Amino acid sequence: MVSGNRLMSRQAAVRIGIASIAICWASPLSAQAQSIPTGADCAVAVTALRVATQATVAAVVTGVEYREMARQGGWHMAREIDRSAAAANPSSHLHALGSYHMSRNLSTNSCASRSALGRSAVRGAAMSLAIGVAKEVADGWYNGFSTTDLAVDALGAGYPVAQAYVPALRHVTPAFSMAPRAFRSRGGPAAALTDYAHQTLWLSANVQALLPASASSAWPSMVRVSMGRRAYDQQGVPSEYVLGLDVDAAQLPGSHPAWVRIKQLLHNVRLPGPALVMSANGTRVVGLYW
Repeated sequence: MVSGNRLMSRQAAVRIGIASIAICWASPLSAQAQSIPTGADCAVAVTALRVATQATVAAVVTGVEYREMARQGGWHMAREIDRSAAAANPSSHLHALGSYHMSRNLSTNSCASRSALGRSAVRGAAMSLAIGVAKEVADGWYNGFSTTDLAVDALGAGYPVAQAYVPALRHVTPAFSMAPRAFRSRGGPAAALTDYAHQTLWLSANVQALLPASASSAWPSMVRVSMGRRAYDQQGVPSEYVLGLDVDAAQLPGSHPAWVRIKQLLHNVRLPGPALVMSANGTRVVGLYW
């Protein structure tokens, strides 16, 4: 069971994850910039800007979280009796996804040579985790320092490192989807962030890029195979595991800079498509799964 304070913390973690993802997607530094300097000056400038941006997002959203909490007497560790249940909580999806995008954005790979991509990714992950540690240290005076949250952060932040060292993983993208009906709840858009019944975290694979050259031409470049998990934050409601097809927006035609930017954003979103849904309640086929 997750206590009320831990639930509030996890809801704040969701907000941090969403805000970090939004900053990463919206920042022009996330793309391969054409006018930034190269070499050491580039690395210093880009790293400083990205750290400042991500740290500011985390600080602002954490400050909002603390307005909803009562500060406790002394610094303490969080009471997490069942760590596996805490890690499986649906809020951990966005916790990990936010750390992934933060880690990716904090790397300086827009300046680095190919041989330096791995070191750049490690630096990005380390800085992402440093921000996560700082946030947890501050939590120690409120709802407690959570080692489970840090473990989830490490998984998300470490994936860009794995992508740097294992080329095949660069074609497997963490993605997210949310059904439109989540925004029709009484709480409005803010409530949609914790409406886990309509959210799914995915790993989306660009199959054509993973196939041997002799077979790649038989698979459409725009079609991805995605595997996802929708975890309900309700007792007695089993998680759903989903296998489906979707369109990789990055492969859509068109080269206008504004359109290219939109395609880059949507690359991290699992667009609706057919899916096989599996849970403890059985298996079903859905024609258009968000």
